[in-house]
Amino acid sequence: MSESPAEAQEQTALDTTLQLSVGELVAFACRSGDLVGEPSGGPTAQEGIRAHQRLQKKRPAGSEAEYRLQETVEQDGQTVVLSGRVDILHPQPDLHRAAQLDEIKTTYVPPHKLAESARDLHWAQLKIYGFCYGLQQQFSADTPLALQMLWHNLKEKKTYPESREFRWHELETFARTALSTYLQWHRRWQAHRQAVRASARALAFPFAEYRAGQRALAVAAYRCLRDGGELLVEAPTGIGKTISTLFPAIKAVGETTLDQLMYLTAKNSGRQVVRETAARLHAGGLTLSVLELQARDKTCACNLGLCSRDDAGICPRTRGFFDRLPEARRALLGRPLLTPEVIAEEADRLQLCPFALSLQMLPWADLVVCDFNYVFDPLVQMHGLRDARLQRALLIDEAHNLSDRARAMFSAKLSRADSRRAAAACKGSHPALQRAIQSLVRALDSWVEQRRESGQQAAPPGKPEKIEKVDEKRVARENGKTTELWITALADGAPHKVSAAVHKVLLVVSQLWEQSQAPPEAIVDWLRALFRYQTVEQLAAEHHRCITRAQHLPNRDSRWREQEIELLCLSAADYLQQAYALFHSVIAFSATLRPPGHVVRQLGLQAEAPYLALPSPFAAEQLGLFVCPFVDTRYRARQRASDTLVEMIARTYRSRPGNYLVFFPSYRFLQQVAERFAAQYPEIPLVQQASGSSDSQRSAFLDNFQSGRRSLGFAIMGGVFGEGVDYVGEQLVGTIVVGVGLPQVNEEQELLRAACEQRGENGFDAAYRYPGLTRVLQTAGRVIRSESDRGVVILADNRFADPFYRALYPQHWHPQTCNNGHALSAALDHFWNG
Repeated sequence: MSESPAEAQEQTALDTTLQLSVGELVAFACRSGDLVGEPSGGPTAQEGIRAHQRLQKKRPAGSEAEYRLQETVEQDGQTVVLSGRVDILHPQPDLHRAAQLDEIKTTYVPPHKLAESARDLHWAQLKIYGFCYGLQQQFSADTPLALQMLWHNLKEKKTYPESREFRWHELETFARTALSTYLQWHRRWQAHRQAVRASARALAFPFAEYRAGQRALAVAAYRCLRDGGELLVEAPTGIGKTISTLFPAIKAVGETTLDQLMYLTAKNSGRQVVRETAARLHAGGLTLSVLELQARDKTCACNLGLCSRDDAGICPRTRGFFDRLPEARRALLGRPLLTPEVIAEEADRLQLCPFALSLQMLPWADLVVCDFNYVFDPLVQMHGLRDARLQRALLIDEAHNLSDRARAMFSAKLSRADSRRAAAACKGSHPALQRAIQSLVRALDSWVEQRRESGQQAAPPGKPEKIEKVDEKRVARENGKTTELWITALADGAPHKVSAAVHKVLLVVSQLWEQSQAPPEAIVDWLRALFRYQTVEQLAAEHHRCITRAQHLPNRDSRWREQEIELLCLSAADYLQQAYALFHSVIAFSATLRPPGHVVRQLGLQAEAPYLALPSPFAAEQLGLFVCPFVDTRYRARQRASDTLVEMIARTYRSRPGNYLVFFPSYRFLQQVAERFAAQYPEIPLVQQASGSSDSQRSAFLDNFQSGRRSLGFAIMGGVFGEGVDYVGEQLVGTIVVGVGLPQVNEEQELLRAACEQRGENGFDAAYRYPGLTRVLQTAGRVIRSESDRGVVILADNRFADPFYRALYPQHWHPQTCNNGHALSAALDHFWNG
């Protein structure tokens, strides 16, 4: 029997020549000192490239730019090919002067103000380049080599040279010490990887048998993971999507050359399911290491009150971070579950930032479980994903959420009021930053005045109607305040003065970070929004619109007027495609992905990507599905519909008392029906979802839905209680879906509709009916979660009887139409008691 690709890879792992870049070596083995600044701090890549090119053009005759180095080194029994490019090489001019290597580094401050750890890291890179050059030129131990760091201050447009001369044996000692550090870790990592692959090959499916549809999903997933490409899967609730995708993915790690798995989920509950699934597989002998990433605001020790920032605004856990990191890394390598709790425990022991520690463990985990943004968001995308040497697979759970989430990632807002508050927060402590922000406020004012003077005619006031073009102005008046709105294509109407002011603010912030200082803690969130604005504007394409809003409040002076610029992304498909290209294979799955053609376009998948629709694993008689077209829930009919809904809810609850959820399209409608219901049926316990509820309030709401209780809950369709929550058994015996879930009509949705129509799609379906249907299907899917569940779903709206919706119902739905309340009662009685 021939060995698998992974087995062959293991056989030669220790004998294989290690390809290693100088940058990779330096980042791992030479970094020390503080964790400095935000990831967004410092010059952009484009600024750095332009500065490099300018300085390289000024080099003297005979020197060479981008000089390539690639040398083979024997170290600790391992052959290493070390490679990189020196910015400028000055060959030895004569016997009396040494050759010289120049490294260019761009900053926003003079070099003496840079953090010492940053300077040391740059010098480490240049010293290892010097070692490689000496190998190439066959230097003797005492051969001198000049190294020069060119610190180019972008703000001053001035270059600060710093030169040192080394004997080659000094550079060799430094480089070999770094190599030894790296190779010690490399051997530990390779030993772990071999154990993972061996345990993955031996792993058995952790259940006695597959559910209906599970084997088909597992087989299709394995083929995609093995061969590469994309796969879209609609897998009904209860089929076991997590184990049916994770198990073949882990087998592929053992049997193919796949290096790392990324599992994305939009909900905390999704991460919990992955954690439980991994624990079951670990019990079966798997040694795979699972890293679970949690959002910064829920992980940061300062946010959690575990530490306090010093007088300079710096978290003490970032001081000396890289000095203590190696010990933490060694302690965590190979741990089966690197949950936020495990990371926090190690971070507490060594006084490290837990969020930064979790990011440092990213390259050393076999399975990474995280939110969508770590792969798709341009601000927080993991840079390691661009390492083309590694073969990764992407598993996207709850993929129906990805399109809207991605459009939000590539959209941005900038408001006058928030900017004024940020400027006020800097008063006294950061005068330069305060002045820069005040300039931004003035730029916003100037932009709005420019819009007013452009001569555009105002559309009639009122709710947004059909938007036919992007270059138009609207005026709305409500409760005495007037809002003006301008919509332009970003390419035609970019607010350049605002952009320049944003750049100026971020320049000042970058100068602070480079000097190991911090802006006021109160404006950190605003700065992230500002950086998103700059990033989105740089990435914006034809699918972006610039929306300018100007609001005048009654009886207030001009200081209190509100102005806002929104860069709105109408399609993120191209950006998603770019991210998929970083992966060997991509599998997107959800219980609600219909219609397929629309979903493929929205998710940016290849048109030829296979689409797999699986049957429900549950028996048809477990679900009673009743369509009630005798109620009209459209906006203008809601007053009349309230009494009908109150009666319908009471009939449903009394047919079989237990735990029920009623999902509404808006809080206002929810409150309207709740008041009437409580007045007519005070004996039935009623709980309501509150707008903007906290985590504790959400937990309290869910506590009402336990087996043995009889709770009636009113919640919002598409909200936290309508997706990602498993109500098993008697926790939920029925849901009533009020309306077809259409998104609210507003400028954004209308622009989305218009953009879809320009691409030849049905704009109303794409912007309203399909998203609404997804909410309905997700909500209905809460009822039947296991083989023993039994329950009912009531679809309360006459539109559910339309051929459009019926054509999109899942195959396992068997709807029964009830044309009045008495028919519904009879149908419910037959379902529960027949």
